[in-house]
Amino acid sequence: MKSFFLTFIVTICSMFATAQQNSTVAILIKEGIELHDKGDYAAAIKKYDEALQIDKNDYDANYEKSLSCLYSKRYDDCITISKYLIDKHAANDALPGVYSNYGSALDDKGEGEAAIKVFDEGIKKFPAAYLIHYNKGLTCSRLEKWDDALVSFFNTMKIKPTHAGSLYYTSLSLDKTNKVAALLSGLTFLAAEPEGKRAETIYKHMNGLIESFAQKGNNNMISINVGDMNDKKRENNFSTVQMMLGITAASSLTDSVKAKTKVEKLSLYVQMLATSLPTGKKDGKGIYWGTYAPFWVEMNTKNLIPAYAHIASITSGNEENIKWINDNQDKLKAFYDWYNNYKWETAK
Repeated sequence: MKSFFLTFIVTICSMFATAQQNSTVAILIKEGIELHDKGDYAAAIKKYDEALQIDKNDYDANYEKSLSCLYSKRYDDCITISKYLIDKHAANDALPGVYSNYGSALDDKGEGEAAIKVFDEGIKKFPAAYLIHYNKGLTCSRLEKWDDALVSFFNTMKIKPTHAGSLYYTSLSLDKTNKVAALLSGLTFLAAEPEGKRAETIYKHMNGLIESFAQKGNNNMISINVGDMNDKKRENNFSTVQMMLGITAASSLTDSVKAKTKVEKLSLYVQMLATSLPTGKKDGKGIYWGTYAPFWVEMNTKNLIPAYAHIASITSGNEENIKWINDNQDKLKAFYDWYNNYKWETAK
């Protein structure tokens, strides 16, 4: 009886010690994350190492360390930890992040082809993990595999239509081959991320795209860029929409429209875009027709495009627009209440 009692006490003490250790590990990981977020990756790694001295198998400590190693360019360490996590924690639902770190470390190390193999392995196991698709797209871009990169970005957008990075790169990539698709990506990007350096780039890009739909020659003759009017059955064909935008762009070259502010002109183009989309939506194929066209059509139906135009123009730094933003917080709230609750449709 005495022996049993002592064994029971030892077991309780052991459980208590383990609980204390787990609590300590959690605190160390939290402190490490805070240091990582401040950009002090070396200090963060020290915290994770302290946690791993207590529990070398802890998933979170290993994962966070691999991320800090990636950011601090300790690529081999990131790769080693990622391999360990994939091998020892195969059932963990957070493994998609490991594949993203692993592949990104290989890519940054200059081993792009090996990175793609890792991303493909991750995608096979976790097809809905949009960040693996996105990181694969970045790697393909660096390898100048442009078509493969676009496929990866589209796969990301199918899973997460508001993913700013994929919208950013597809907008810049498609401006020569599919102006309307590039416009849809860029405009949607500015709803998702209206501020920052990328927003500045896309805002200028959008204005350039809009101006490219119609141009005035030396003889003051206006020409409209109608795009590819052939093969209307191919995916994401917007030839009819592009013609209508060309007509709108041509009208902007007249004196009557030149007097409009940039925000008003942007609103005009977006409304024309949204108004022209329903005519082709029934037969249109591809992610832009299936997923993004309904988004812009509903925005127009809800009369939210004027507010959107102000949001998209934040990066312009225009004082009148900034004043409008400050004076119309209720309209901004109404827009984002709709945006954040919008039910995205799936492409055919």
